[in-house]
Amino acid sequence: MDRMVQTALSSLKGLQDLKFDLANNLANVNVPGFRKDLPNEGNAGFLSALNQATARVFPLETGERIFSNETGQLQNTGVETDVALLNEAFLFIQPAEGDVALSKRGDFSIDSLNQLVNGAGDVVLSDGLAPIVLPEFSELKVSENGEILVQEPGSVPGDFTSIAFLATATGSPDLLTKSLDGRIRNLDGTVPDPDQTGKFAQGMLEGSNVNAIEEMVLNMDMQRQFEMAIKLIKKAEDIDKAGTRLMSLPT
Repeated sequence: MDRMVQTALSSLKGLQDLKFDLANNLANVNVPGFRKDLPNEGNAGFLSALNQATARVFPLETGERIFSNETGQLQNTGVETDVALLNEAFLFIQPAEGDVALSKRGDFSIDSLNQLVNGAGDVVLSDGLAPIVLPEFSELKVSENGEILVQEPGSVPGDFTSIAFLATATGSPDLLTKSLDGRIRNLDGTVPDPDQTGKFAQGMLEGSNVNAIEEMVLNMDMQRQFEMAIKLIKKAEDIDKAGTRLMSLPT
């Protein structure tokens, strides 16, 4: 009976972790380039004492934080500072806090220091892993291979100046994980070297790869599992009370 309760509690703990992932995915369903969190691999283990397993069972998580790298839906925005990666390469970014990371987010803008940043305020890096500082310009172009070109005020129409190349790399899916800050890096916290394999489309954005309908269906399924675990605990309570009444009968 104790094992029954502990098994139900272990199930509830696993559902709590799944609920966290689901809530995070739904909260980022409209964030460009967001990659859906996937549940960690896990198991259950019994606490042992005096070389014997007790009734206490604990959920065990294995592996790193994994995510889905499926491509999100491409949206035509027509905004010259919006870019979408057309293959599985990632951009390099420098968050305000933390180390260099990888990203799929392409909703760019210019900050107060004339640096190219994404919608989260992360600095977008060049192929030399340096911030991209833009001069005054009247028109901006991003080529298919990530070259940033601008037409400066007063220049001859059609005369564009190359500023930098967007740093990109196609990391191995088996080596990439989400760090505690939610950014994508290698398992050891580093990032791969830029290999410039990214292919770009200007005036487009890749949306999140979260399917809101699937997440809502999963939420309903998790709610049913939660109710089943609660019923199991209630049944264990009823059995315990029945056993107590039986033991208290007069002899």
